[in-house]
Amino acid sequence: MRINRFLKILLFVLIFNPSNVFAELNLPPKTEQLFYNGIKSLFNDEIDVALNKFDSLCVIDPENPIGYFCKAFCYGFIMDEYRNLNFMDKFNEAADNAIKKSKILEEKENPTSEIFLWSGASLGIKAIRDAMMGNWWDAIWDGLKAGDKLERCLKIDSTLYDVYFGLGNYHYWKSVKSKVFWWLPFVGDERQKGINEIKISIEKGKFAEIPGKISLMRIYIEEKNYNELIKLADELLKEYNFLYPLWYKAFSNVQIGEWQKAIILYNEILKKLNKKYFHGIEGEIECYYFIALCNYKIGKIEEAKKHLNKILPYKGKIETKIYFYENFMDSSEKLMKEIEKSN
Repeated sequence: MRINRFLKILLFVLIFNPSNVFAELNLPPKTEQLFYNGIKSLFNDEIDVALNKFDSLCVIDPENPIGYFCKAFCYGFIMDEYRNLNFMDKFNEAADNAIKKSKILEEKENPTSEIFLWSGASLGIKAIRDAMMGNWWDAIWDGLKAGDKLERCLKIDSTLYDVYFGLGNYHYWKSVKSKVFWWLPFVGDERQKGINEIKISIEKGKFAEIPGKISLMRIYIEEKNYNELIKLADELLKEYNFLYPLWYKAFSNVQIGEWQKAIILYNEILKKLNKKYFHGIEGEIECYYFIALCNYKIGKIEEAKKHLNKILPYKGKIETKIYFYENFMDSSEKLMKEIEKSN
């Protein structure tokens, strides 16, 4: 049982996603409207509007953790979508405030499921951020506490359908990360179970539709199901204007060898990045690398070198921990050496 508990803690830290936490909430009408409109603005790439809505949540109900969590979620979203870690202090401040506010309310008589939701969610997004930055002890500790809070949330109200998103991610990624242990009775392969749970949250949850589809795109990358990923990305792009579907769709086109399509998409991402004052150079470097790679694959060597030369001067000056799949500075150097060797 100790092994099972340890795996649960570690895997929770590895897979917890801030978008796993939207539940069927009982909020006052004005609070719910601000919350919903803020989330909608966020997924339409109206970052400043979303932050304004979340600030308003803190003003109208300063003792409620929801507004502070939403601000932390938004800053985390910016850092991931726009590849910029300069919002780390604001992220930590907002998340810490949400945790403090939750703790006060938890100690009162008959705390609601929502209190444990915001508490667990805030601890969880701190855990994943610490894990990304290599702060594993903090990540494990916050991940353990977050798991306990979310379990208490479900004990109070088991009909929180959006929480199936978190459960689905847990079951899927637990199976992926612990493949070597599938023969054990308390591990097993629960990938399909996890996917089904995420789909339940998308269909029945109140706020999980978009986060659920984002999560499925991540899963489709793991499963190498790029055609389904592209289809899902196109669904999102018909209704919303944000970068996540573009990042995933562009990456998928690279993986299936649709080099020209990938070049177009990465150039589109570059244009969107440059419209935001808060974008990081790391996002540009990621685009430059894939544009260079695609040009190399179609024989446009000079075009590939041109984009690689935009990257190499930044060696040692960028934050490589922000990348999910690879260190694009290292990849750029390797690609340049490959080009020079073959020419």
